[in-house]
Amino acid sequence: MEIRRFFVPQEDVCGNKIYVRGEEFVHMTKVLRQKKGYKVVVCSGDGKDYMGRIAEISKDHAVIEVESVKDNDNDPSLDITLFQALPKGDKMSFIVQKCTELGARKIVPFLSDYTEEDKFNRDRMQRVAKEACKQCGRSLSCEIGELCAFCDVVAAFGGYDCVIMSYENATCGKVGDVKGLMTAKKIAVVIGSEGGFSDREVSAAKDAGAQIVSLGKRILRCETAGLVTIALTDYERGELER
Repeated sequence: MEIRRFFVPQEDVCGNKIYVRGEEFVHMTKVLRQKKGYKVVVCSGDGKDYMGRIAEISKDHAVIEVESVKDNDNDPSLDITLFQALPKGDKMSFIVQKCTELGARKIVPFLSDYTEEDKFNRDRMQRVAKEACKQCGRSLSCEIGELCAFCDVVAAFGGYDCVIMSYENATCGKVGDVKGLMTAKKIAVVIGSEGGFSDREVSAAKDAGAQIVSLGKRILRCETAGLVTIALTDYERGELER
């Protein structure tokens, strides 16, 4: 039987007992039908996996008795934030899921000159990110930011060691050539929506320190560009090695 992974706040870890409440409790008992005695893995955001068994299931919570604790080997060592211009339809779910699997620590949606969508359900995307973390064995959740404006994205560049902006009209430059990439501790990746970026936005991003890169001669969909940029960043920094 597959051993399931659950996330709890740090305050619900009490010595050798962990309390699972709220949505995770409902998912554990009503969706996955976990029973007393089942083995589980619990994560609380401290980079560790708590292995144990379900000792008690009550009306609104479950109690896990911890049997062992180990450092999680699947958490990303890079701190990558994806700034993603809001795409149309349900493409954001795909982007959040796959970029979480690739190791993004945070995903921030924004509105740009060419975005056509303005509705964003942060709570739903946070659930998508949590499930992706479980699937790929992470103990650190991927944070989903509030929907913001492009000017807010540019203003945030100062908090990163390296800012990579993938642009379909770039004629040179690739991820591997980005200055400071190999030593950066915090990396921002900036991706446009279906219409890409306006000249005004590219100029503003460059003035704020973003390095513009090309992803090759083919124009990629917006839901592909972020995955490729993060994957190339992971590759350059050795994140895809065991």
